[in-house]
Amino acid sequence: MTSRTVVDPTNWAERAIGAVRGLVGSADQGRDGADGPGRWLVVTIYRQIDDVQTQVDASGPLSRMRGEIELTVRPAPGDKGTELAVRPTAPDGGSVDVRRRLRAALRETKSILECGEVVEPSRPGSSHPGPAGQVLRAVTRRAWGEGRL
Repeated sequence: MTSRTVVDPTNWAERAIGAVRGLVGSADQGRDGADGPGRWLVVTIYRQIDDVQTQVDASGPLSRMRGEIELTVRPAPGDKGTELAVRPTAPDGGSVDVRRRLRAALRETKSILECGEVVEPSRPGSSHPGPAGQVLRAVTRRAWGEGRL
């Protein structure tokens, strides 16, 4: 006799959301699981150091946060451009909101310097009305403030 497996959509949705939360994790948690609210956020920009320094000093996204951040510009290893490193100056590393704004400003600066504009994904990311589409839209909304740089 053959038995059938019944799939509960509610259980599947809860497991999918739990898996996504596990993958996304916390904005202030490193790969090794250690909290690091005061750690440096670094991107490599494929431009000369003078170009990067000029943009950062001008009216770019990072210049609006000038009083809240510590900034370092240095040559990237192996002549691969310039490294731009920032971190909040608050003793506790700043709030999660400040770190999200800082990550977004860092991504925007990199995009402006390399492409001339802020490149964004096409909208909408998914038009699927089900749970998978809702999870994808939620993750896409948070992507600029969190995730890998």
